[in-house]
Amino acid sequence: MSDEFSIDIDKALESAKKNDLAGGFVDHYPTPIESVKAAVNNCIDLAGLDKRVMGDIDAGTYTSYDCYDSTGRHYTKLVIEYEEPKTR
Repeated sequence: MSDEFSIDIDKALESAKKNDLAGGFVDHYPTPIESVKAAVNNCIDLAGLDKRVMGDIDAGTYTSYDCYDSTGRHYTKLVIEYEEPKTR
């Protein structure tokens, strides 16, 4: 067989470690606030809700608090503060 098609296995394995597409990506998980903001943003256009109210909520401030209950369990509390106009 000709040397034209022979490969160096060690070199190929080392190259696969650097260039492997299956392992080259790092998962990005959004923060809880990013998830809620994206959901509210989707509701403006897709859910059929009042666009003005959802726009007001989207323009509000998003705050995340770490909370603990009496048994010591941890949970995250998300607060959206927005100003609702008196009349519509």
